[in-house]
Amino acid sequence: YALQCILKSQTIIDGKKTIWPQQEDALTLEPVSARNYEPGALAASESADLLEYLMSLPNPSKELVASVQAGVTWLKDHEVVGFEYTGGRGDPNGRTLKAKEGAGPIWSRYYSIPAQKPIFGDRDKTLHDDVNELSLERRNGYAWYSNGEQKTIDDYAAWAKANGAK
Repeated sequence: YALQCILKSQTIIDGKKTIWPQQEDALTLEPVSARNYEPGALAASESADLLEYLMSLPNPSKELVASVQAGVTWLKDHEVVGFEYTGGRGDPNGRTLKAKEGAGPIWSRYYSIPAQKPIFGDRDKTLHDDVNELSLERRNGYAWYSNGEQKTIDDYAAWAKANGAK
């Protein structure tokens, strides 16, 4: 039953499977917010971890293969290139997203529903589409961008070949 719950909680937007939220309602499986700065949104990093788990299961069903394929396709389609997230607590400006030729890919922590664009929350419950608009404390205190999703995309190639996925 747990696997069925995971597969059913994959967010569908405009009839297409995407990835998973960080949190969902226990009864409806709809995305929900948690802490003030964690909106009910698609979560790239957590979804990559979940995809790794799903790819580790033996004898995947057609439903599981389709779910993984959709999730990895979504990650590929939503990578952020040409930017880097740099700086930190020692930098007076904190962590910032800056354009840099050849940089990436990286993924935003959250993507809005239904637009599927990067979204960032602050402690005051405000939402922003630019991470640089967040308070210094939130920019420095949370992983707003990561590159670990690339490992999942790379791992998918061998898994897809072994399981008849595209």
